[in-house]
Amino acid sequence: MFTSVFWRETVQATWLKCFRRKFSNMTTASGSKWRSLLCESSQLQLKATLLGGQSFRWKDRKSTGKDQSDDANGEFIGVFANIVWLLRQTERELQYRIVGEQPYPNASVNAPQTPADSKAPEGNNLAQVRMKLPEPKEFAKHSELLYPAAHYEQLLRIYFRLDVDLEQHYRKWIECHDHFANSAHRFYAVRQLDQDPVENLFSFICSQNNHITRISDLVEKLCTNYGDKICDFEGTTYWNFPSVEALADGAVEGRLRELGFGYRAKYIQGSAAKILSLGGLEWFRRLTELDYKAARTELIGLPGIGPKVADCVCLMSLNHLQAIPVDTHVFQLAKHYLHGLGNKTQAVTDKQYVLVADKFREIYGPYAGWAQTVLFCSDLRQFKDRNENNAPPDDKVPASKKKAKNGN
Repeated sequence: MFTSVFWRETVQATWLKCFRRKFSNMTTASGSKWRSLLCESSQLQLKATLLGGQSFRWKDRKSTGKDQSDDANGEFIGVFANIVWLLRQTERELQYRIVGEQPYPNASVNAPQTPADSKAPEGNNLAQVRMKLPEPKEFAKHSELLYPAAHYEQLLRIYFRLDVDLEQHYRKWIECHDHFANSAHRFYAVRQLDQDPVENLFSFICSQNNHITRISDLVEKLCTNYGDKICDFEGTTYWNFPSVEALADGAVEGRLRELGFGYRAKYIQGSAAKILSLGGLEWFRRLTELDYKAARTELIGLPGIGPKVADCVCLMSLNHLQAIPVDTHVFQLAKHYLHGLGNKTQAVTDKQYVLVADKFREIYGPYAGWAQTVLFCSDLRQFKDRNENNAPPDDKVPASKKKAKNGN
């Protein structure tokens, strides 16, 4: 089975590279305009959502040093769904600009119609597992982008879970515990991302015993060495996240060790090979249909995947929003809820892991993993210097958060 899956995915990858080469002039869109979709600022806080440790492919554009103008303030650049995005927001809108993209990674071996024909292939394919959306049925006409604007807006809605009324959940969580109420004002509108499960899984293998800056560096090394180029923008080359088959090659472990991945190199190559033997993207698709405990058990069966990484993938990619990834950082947060945990703990035991996760679920309910993400961001060192001057004015804060701020 491993051989047949590997052969099929290799053929697909070869065909896709030929297709992208043919239309390489359409994979960059540095001249594309800003577009927008309605999204109240009370429903989304970009900075904490993008830079708070969920995804490792986003940067504050100002911090890249490529654009030091005032226009770059509040803009973030990153990659998801084979697209390089610039994002910013106003009080009423989420604004986006596409600066590079690749054609949809069609999983069939039948070549799609060209953009000139204005028709894309129909039918479902396994690429939807990673892209979160079916392939668009049409290419854009008379546009600098490959697909109609509605495609990109839907990608953003799914990625940020914009169909979830976050204010409603904040109101419930504030009532659940004082700890959340005390964090809600400064860390309003932190959203739980819905990510590509392939990228999410291998990124969190990189996260083991690591910090965000180092994890981001390792993830970029995976992309530059095993991904496909998307575009060049402002002097930086952007790559998509590699396929499972690219990471499963027997030479990957040695190369990653040379690149500084250490023991994680074995887990990355071993997990990729195991995933291919289980069916590749079809295996990931099946995980989305399982309940939380069953999906978590499947993930723990991969080399080097423990409870924390499995819970990260369940929470951030498989829509199991009750999953609680418990590391030493979350363990410290849990002392607000379980006072008998003690003050000094070198490692989280299996028993403590279950105790903490169950307690969060008991307090915060079916969206406990999302609530825990808000608390995690509120305690990150990089955000701790945010004071009341950085928080939104009272007239922009929902009433439920004013209550928490005022201690009423």
